Amino acid sequence: VVSLGASPIAAPSAIYQVITDPPIATNIIDFIPRAQSFFPSSSVPSSLLRAEVTTRASSRRGAADRVGLAFEGVKLQPIELLGQKVDNLPPLSVDLTWQQGLIDQVASFVPGLENLSSDGKDDADAPGYFDIEYVDDELLIICQQALPQQAQGGRFALVKVDNYDP
Repeated sequence: VVSLGASPIAAPSAIYQVITDPPIATNIIDFIPRAQSFFPSSSVPSSLLRAEVTTRASSRRGAADRVGLAFEGVKLQPIELLGQKVDNLPPLSVDLTWQQGLIDQVASFVPGLENLSSDGKDDADAPGYFDIEYVDDELLIICQQALPQQAQGGRFALVKVDNYDP
């Protein structure tokens, strides 16, 4: 998440996490042109690109406060370009689960690979995860892990909102 602001072209303007169908969570990131972030919103026509990153969350054995993540898809939807609504343009979508069927077929034919799973049954070693430091009805504080795995990553506070429309 921290690296999203490293682009010289686009800057994140809002980040939401939508969890309406657990264990699926959709991270919504609104991007604006980097130059637009330097000026008052009334002085420059706005542009907005919305990214939706779909993840599947899972518990981790032996770590009650750790949430494992498997990335399932990405969708980029243009919303506004130079002050004009363009949300009727088709999104660019990438399905990150297409290879699951192939992996499952190979695993069923190769001796010794029957425990290989791509469907989230055993994702204790999946590389994506975060630790929950605090949670209640209005606030979630997580700690993202950095590489190497022993390093502490950034902390993020997610506050409940009623609306995430652009």
